[in-house]
Amino acid sequence: MSTQAMPLSVQIVCELLFVNQLARDKLSKVLPSGMELSQFLVLLHIAQLDEETGPARLADAFNVTRGAMSNTLSRLERQGLITVRPDPLDARRKFIGLSAAGRATLDDVFGGIRPAFEPILENTAPNDLDMSLALLADIREGLETRR
Repeated sequence: MSTQAMPLSVQIVCELLFVNQLARDKLSKVLPSGMELSQFLVLLHIAQLDEETGPARLADAFNVTRGAMSNTLSRLERQGLITVRPDPLDARRKFIGLSAAGRATLDDVFGGIRPAFEPILENTAPNDLDMSLALLADIREGLETRR
């Protein structure tokens, strides 16, 4: 079946999957030794929240079990990339934040990935990039609300 015969929604999903695979490949090459992509994504999510959050909220955001998220958070904490502090009002709860080392790690990864993408983006009009980013954000938000 040619891509023109595919519904637009399928064409979009296919392109997103191909871009996802290529981006993950590039990203995995610049991650610090021993860091898994899943750990990087959790760090990135915490940084984008710009506030402390809880393990349950993170597990929900990544659609994983609390046990799986706990494992990832334990690894990040051992590496000094996140801070974990107890809730002073409820000892059963924890607050997760990004440490200075976590921020530095993100900055290093961003610096490492930039050379792979800048030549591509330099050939695209800024307005097109803005519209594309807005569309991708809309797609992500729409998928998040429908899971």
